[in-house]
Amino acid sequence: MSDGMVVAVVGASGSVGQDLVSLLGRGVLPVGELRLFGGPTRRVASLEVDGRPVPVTPLPADPAESPLFEDVDLAFFATPPEVTRAAAPALAERGVAVIDIGGALADRAPVLVPAVGPGDLDRFTETRMASSPSAPALVLATVLGPLLGLGVAACRGTVLVSAGLAGRAGVEELSSQVVALFNGQTPPRAVFPTGLAFDLVGQLGGGAAESGWTETELRVAAEVAAATGLAGRRLAVGLAMVPLFGGLAAALHLDFEGPVELEAVRAALDAGERLRLGDPVPGPRRLVGKADVYVGRLREDPLGEGVHLWAAADNLRAGASANAVGIAALLLDEGRL
Repeated sequence: MSDGMVVAVVGASGSVGQDLVSLLGRGVLPVGELRLFGGPTRRVASLEVDGRPVPVTPLPADPAESPLFEDVDLAFFATPPEVTRAAAPALAERGVAVIDIGGALADRAPVLVPAVGPGDLDRFTETRMASSPSAPALVLATVLGPLLGLGVAACRGTVLVSAGLAGRAGVEELSSQVVALFNGQTPPRAVFPTGLAFDLVGQLGGGAAESGWTETELRVAAEVAAATGLAGRRLAVGLAMVPLFGGLAAALHLDFEGPVELEAVRAALDAGERLRLGDPVPGPRRLVGKADVYVGRLREDPLGEGVHLWAAADNLRAGASANAVGIAALLLDEGRL
């Protein structure tokens, strides 16, 4: 379209949706018209885009049949998985290009991380859907992508995620827990039943398999495998939640197919897209609003088995909205939109 695309953001009232709208307001994509739809629970009347208020409309019960989605070229879904899985495929069948933020459609659409490579664009053309993986998987893929040429073969470690991974409700409950504990009151525990303030949650997700890995951890491994081409069994990363309002960090150990010099790893990471290499690595709080993944503390394993490193990023900008916009830009550049 000469005047730009008609773009819908579904879930614009949530944390990821609002960050995405802020990014789109900077003109990063040729948007002619922006239509904002609220999530299933949070109600926001409007959001400011480029200095003007844009109304946030409640999501229709059947988006695919709603005239509100007439002429929409591209729809971003920043909604809970059950909402995305119910509404997005129907819109895609209607011809709307769909970008899922968070990996809800990872089993139905190509998982794309442009910093790693173009991915399976033919599958996007077939399904009209693309999936931007969960924030932990996106950070891991961004780190591993530049190292594929060096023969990286396996990744093990722990990703520390913040209350922000549970959305605005998680951030608000952590804040309320801190205040309650300071005042000797009983803290609310709807989002975090065992508490999170001044503590951590060592296991995320239920349904632990016989191996002990949770469904959430196995899903992250599957998303990283889909984005990088590494075998899922070569990815063993645990998830724990720490009392931070936003951001995430990861301590990783990487194995390679053969001997590799630490300086070669450093050079590959330094040349990687959306990566910032250097020490000390900033803490997640200082990375709010930044689109890059920060990597440092590169160390050779004492037993000569690979390399250890530390990574940190903003779970909203680097782990969600920037990659979703990057997918849209890639699809435009490749003539797929």
